[in-house]
Amino acid sequence: MSAVSPRAWMAQQRACGREIALVLDSGFDERTSLLACLPSERWCAFYAQTEVAHMATLGPSCFLIGEPEAKTVQALLDQPQRHWGWLASLAPDALAAWAAHWRARLLIGQRPQQALYRFHDNRILAAALQRLPSAALPAYLGQAISICYWDGQRWAQVDNPLPGVHPLPTAPVWLAHGSGSEAVLLANAHRFLLAHHFAAYLKVFDPPGHPDWLRTQLARARAWGWETPQQREFLLVQSLSMPGLVLPEEWGPQAGESPQMHLHRLRYRTVG
Repeated sequence: MSAVSPRAWMAQQRACGREIALVLDSGFDERTSLLACLPSERWCAFYAQTEVAHMATLGPSCFLIGEPEAKTVQALLDQPQRHWGWLASLAPDALAAWAAHWRARLLIGQRPQQALYRFHDNRILAAALQRLPSAALPAYLGQAISICYWDGQRWAQVDNPLPGVHPLPTAPVWLAHGSGSEAVLLANAHRFLLAHHFAAYLKVFDPPGHPDWLRTQLARARAWGWETPQQREFLLVQSLSMPGLVLPEEWGPQAGESPQMHLHRLRYRTVG
């Protein structure tokens, strides 16, 4: 990981004959502009061709941008604090395969306890890259040769040691929590629910059928970028109050919504 200027990075990648891929969340005016000027083979909606295809227009997209699109994305590069997404370099004709790579990593957990992994959010990406060893980068980044992203304080570059097609690991390292092992988090969550929500927590075990419920909720918190104990506790308690112990789909993060804004919206909803 090294500091870099996004414009210098883009120039370097183009000099190597690579395409520049802009991973962009929905809700930004630049998305509309890029859709109007790029042919269909130079962009894709990540949620298309997945179980959440009905949300494709509300989810992230990927655009292959060239020199003609430089002015369109200028404001994004100048304002990374808007958390619009990040940049990657790809080999020519690799877009479709790279979209398939992320679609395979989009949903976390098993039905009906599934959550969307916000890989397009530069904050989620930065948190994952902080804890990923070099050997785990290929399975995470797939066909991306190099990526450029805002880590919260500066622009950073990470190069993929082995770009290409890689299977989804059984236990993806990027879903491991940064502040402690999964075993510790599971134990802490279990103790919290036993101590403060014992009666509701019994529903997880009677009748049997939710052996992975707690693990799935923690994975959902990671996918949403909820890193604090208070955020995880809120998610656990609200999930226990729902029919089938499953949060409704509309409780997921909205386009352009930060993890903090997401939590605030749901807290307001439960109080209101």
